[in-house]
Amino acid sequence: MDGQAGPTILYLLGGTILSVAGSASPADSAPLLRAAGVTADGPDDADVTIVPRRTVGSQNLTLADITGLAADIADRHAAGARAFVVVQGTDTMEETSFLLSLLVPADAAIVLTGAMRTADAPGAEGPGNLRDALVAARTLPRHLPGTFVCMAGELHAARFVRKMDAGRVGAFASPGFGPAGTIVTGRLRLSQAPLPAPGPLSWPAGARIPRVGLLSVTLDADALHAAAFQDPAWGGLVVEAMGSGHVPEALAAPLAAIAATRPVLLVSRCPQGDTDPHGTYRGTGTAAHLLASGLIDGGNLDARKARLLLTVLLAGGGPAAVRPAMAPWAGIGFI
Repeated sequence: MDGQAGPTILYLLGGTILSVAGSASPADSAPLLRAAGVTADGPDDADVTIVPRRTVGSQNLTLADITGLAADIADRHAAGARAFVVVQGTDTMEETSFLLSLLVPADAAIVLTGAMRTADAPGAEGPGNLRDALVAARTLPRHLPGTFVCMAGELHAARFVRKMDAGRVGAFASPGFGPAGTIVTGRLRLSQAPLPAPGPLSWPAGARIPRVGLLSVTLDADALHAAAFQDPAWGGLVVEAMGSGHVPEALAAPLAAIAATRPVLLVSRCPQGDTDPHGTYRGTGTAAHLLASGLIDGGNLDARKARLLLTVLLAGGGPAAVRPAMAPWAGIGFI
């Protein structure tokens, strides 16, 4: 596949791709852009608009950073742009890509990329990843718009992508689904089409960012593990439960009590698979019991992405909007 998608907007947020080993100062972006073929007078990339926004490791990106980026994408999309590339660190890329996918126009193509090796490392893969991301972003608006992560020659849908390794170049995967496509010799080849996420969802200008907690359930967890989330400062909670959505019996009543006062999403801590809303297993603390006690089914969303979705739903519509808005998410997958 090839083709031009009009002007391409390239956002720079920092990360390993723009870092030097052993230094807290960011690397100059000019060598990266040159190596990726993005030059001011290059015939292939004269249409690229470079927008520096941050120079931080992605662990320091905030919800405000990404909602602001989404708003800028929406503005530029309204002016005619359809292809967007975001360069950032890899640590939170699975989260930022998903958050963008909830907020950006449905017919925009947003491709996030970065690097696992610093800019000065032998075999630094940043320029190749950036070039691949540009190819994908230009092609996708005509074939499969949406939000994706492009790393190591693979294109992953934001809904399913996970960072699976802390150091290897091939660190990203979509467990249970595989990549949506590959980029080889400058061409994008799509292998599957993820269903579009509902949306874009609303993030009102100036909206207060709700605090949403995340409780990862472990062996022999008891009521004390949930006690911190009883604080009314929490707007919502995601429970990352065992297996298909189960918790120890001692946690069931405290979680039900929290769910009586604010939205609580139930997801699995397993990298693949769904919760069990149909009640294969019965008894106190099972998924069926928790859902009957007021928790809300999060389907096969992983906990970090469920937290972001709940945050957006609370900001856009308040607690009453969460349960009806969550209904489609339990079943979204690939065609």
